[in-house]
Amino acid sequence: MSTKLFSYFMLLVVLFSVLTIIPKTEAQKRCRQELEPGKQCVLAKCRELCFKQLKGFGSCIEKPPGSSKYTCNCFYNCGPPGFF
Repeated sequence: MSTKLFSYFMLLVVLFSVLTIIPKTEAQKRCRQELEPGKQCVLAKCRELCFKQLKGFGSCIEKPPGSSKYTCNCFYNCGPPGFF
């Protein structure tokens, strides 16, 4: 009986410590910025420019939608997660 009670107690202690030690994670805030507006997007250049300027990921997106014109858009982390 004593061994079983001790085992439950240890399990409770381990569970409590894991729950209090593991930090709560929250998603980073993501932002988008258009780079070189008015210029036709070249994917390799867009990705390089985005990484150098904002440490983000560059992508060519149609602008306006349905046209054959693409602009460079940079997606990046723009703020730390909030602390509550």
